[in-house]
Amino acid sequence: MNNVNFVFYHPHLDPISDRTLRALLKKISTILREIQYQEVFHLINISDISPSEKQSMRDRVKGPINHIDAYYLQKLEKGSIEITISLTAFGIWLLQQTIGESIKEAWLKSEMHKNLVSYLSGDARKEVLDRNIDRVLENWTFDNYLVEDVSKTTDEKGDINVRVVLGTPYEVQRRINENKVPVTLEDIIKESEKEIAKLDAQNDDKN
Repeated sequence: MNNVNFVFYHPHLDPISDRTLRALLKKISTILREIQYQEVFHLINISDISPSEKQSMRDRVKGPINHIDAYYLQKLEKGSIEITISLTAFGIWLLQQTIGESIKEAWLKSEMHKNLVSYLSGDARKEVLDRNIDRVLENWTFDNYLVEDVSKTTDEKGDINVRVVLGTPYEVQRRINENKVPVTLEDIIKESEKEIAKLDAQNDDKN
């Protein structure tokens, strides 16, 4: 019911190092926090409260939303790389808590909670998220990866599924290809055996 799932797919990252994966996941976290940030601020801005109350809510939410758990990792597949994640609801949860902290009148709190439930369970959220996802991904800035395609579908449960196909600039991909062969114990043993043979030959020549 209006849950949001993402698949980030890159066809040319195999194998992938821990450093590369950490950098990619960090970027994805930033992107998904921004999507939640946009949604929360949209709900505050369209609410029927005074400008000072809106500002109070924005101030209360702004700091904590930068540190929320942005997603849950559902699946990670290699052979290229495909990361399947689900967007958390922490941004909306922060907004829910902020209603109680920032609004004084009980009736207005009640109305805002009713509007929040209506928004989360209705079709309006799909339109807001669709717009926010496009806006955030269009502003993706990360030297090592480019957004090549974005497709969005809604499944039979009403969940929104977003597939993001990533690419890599030529120079970056060339460096990855040059360094992508993993170093294994077998490689180290072979190199050491070669070095031993070479040194033994040098000792034989001296003798």
